[in-house]
Amino acid sequence: MRPFTLSRLVDVIRLVRVLHGARVEDIKEALMVNRDRAVELLSQAEEMKLLRRDGELYYSTILGNTFFEAYINGDRAKLDEVLNEYKPYYAVKSIISQKSVSVDELKALTNLTEVAVEMILRLLQYTCDNFCFMNGKVFLSVRELPELAEFYSALRKAYFELSKSSQWGCSNSFIRVDKIAVLVCQELRLSVDDFSKMLNKLIGSNAAVDLHSEGTSYDFLPFADRRINPASYRKCYIRLRD
Repeated sequence: MRPFTLSRLVDVIRLVRVLHGARVEDIKEALMVNRDRAVELLSQAEEMKLLRRDGELYYSTILGNTFFEAYINGDRAKLDEVLNEYKPYYAVKSIISQKSVSVDELKALTNLTEVAVEMILRLLQYTCDNFCFMNGKVFLSVRELPELAEFYSALRKAYFELSKSSQWGCSNSFIRVDKIAVLVCQELRLSVDDFSKMLNKLIGSNAAVDLHSEGTSYDFLPFADRRINPASYRKCYIRLRD
């Protein structure tokens, strides 16, 4: 089975509703897919309790109708509420609400196949506006920013971890901001925008953190205003003072 998108799932329910009951062949012809794919789509919707089967016909359930109407109305909160009834969705969402994990880690934690995990992540990407995918790991970012001390601790941890190896022959006391951002965001479940807010707040607190830009011949030039935006992270470096 191959993963499918939320809109594809909606297409199946729409057809079933319009036809007041649909067969596998109806889905195959309407969506222009092969029979095996039509069976996969209908079976998945049935497993999620969005459809029910009666002989050769599939019908939309009350939950399926609610799901369809929520999608049409752009009500992501309602969609999330409906999908929470599907145990695998709820399980994956619960995990990434607590920590950042890879697809392989999700497979091990949930006993789901890679296809099932990817399908659920596609659904979560639509239903949750705080869904983040960063350097091979997924998580739901926190709604409230951490304390500055917690952020500084995570930044120091990431800095010293990355400083163990040099970059392009440069001094390893200068670490690219985007590399630090990835580790800190994964650790604290922050979006890149929230990382930027916290970094600027940290710089403004006169912490022992310097920002530099890359000059010529691997020189590092201090920032005059000590503030940067995410678009500049790949060209900026952090150095922690003793």
